[in-house]
Amino acid sequence: MDFNQISLDNININWIAEKVTTYGVKILTALLIIFVGFWIVSKISKLIRHEMAKTNLTISLKKVVGDVISILMKVLVVLIAMNTAGMEITSLVALLGGLAVGVGLALQGSLANFAGGILVLSFKPYKVGDFIESQGKSGFVTEITLLQTKLLTYEKRTIILPNGSTFNNPIENFSSTGVRRVTIGIGIGYDDNFELAQKLLLQVFADEPLIIEENGYVVEINEFGDNSVNLAMFAYAKTEDYKRALWNVNRATKRTLDANGFNIPYPQRDVHIISK
Repeated sequence: MDFNQISLDNININWIAEKVTTYGVKILTALLIIFVGFWIVSKISKLIRHEMAKTNLTISLKKVVGDVISILMKVLVVLIAMNTAGMEITSLVALLGGLAVGVGLALQGSLANFAGGILVLSFKPYKVGDFIESQGKSGFVTEITLLQTKLLTYEKRTIILPNGSTFNNPIENFSSTGVRRVTIGIGIGYDDNFELAQKLLLQVFADEPLIIEENGYVVEINEFGDNSVNLAMFAYAKTEDYKRALWNVNRATKRTLDANGFNIPYPQRDVHIISK
């Protein structure tokens, strides 16, 4: 193109000025909407976080709720600004909706865990430090995030439970009451003196400092087995002392019965050989 042949007379200066003025005003208005809108969003978000600080929600949940509300309000401000600038947002909204559906289907497992995390943090069926059992797994809760719960077992193994399946399955919280029952089953012979055994084993509980005396002790006949009279021993210890108390009582029970002439029965089989 020969630019020397272009005449300024062919250029409609008024039309250009009109378009620049029209779209310039719209763009400036849109930028002003974004600036003022984001400022208002920041104030509203600060107010929401201040109000949520007064609730019993966990810190993690408060942060997530605050961030989600802030993002949604900012998206709304941007859409309003785009519409003010004369941009067609109907197709954009439809596209965003389609993308949201696609992402939702692809990440439905993660979204279920996300929802489960919000429910766990809101209803607090357990907290960090609790000993729980769920889906056949047990351990001390070391971390609760929006997607998963981490457990630490007695063997120092880490177990990760998805929050979605965890919240939708039975959860047994051994720490909710602060105490846990120490249960021991042991057998004595049919010829042994039960009253003496009961007295000795109750003293075993009384002598163990990790056993809570106020909750009482139980030593009773639980059932009559094929080779022994099976006793049930119940007492209570603090949740954090449970394993140590169990081991101590087991050791003291064996030592006490041995020292007082009790033989802990075990299955026996008599074999008779018939010679022809």
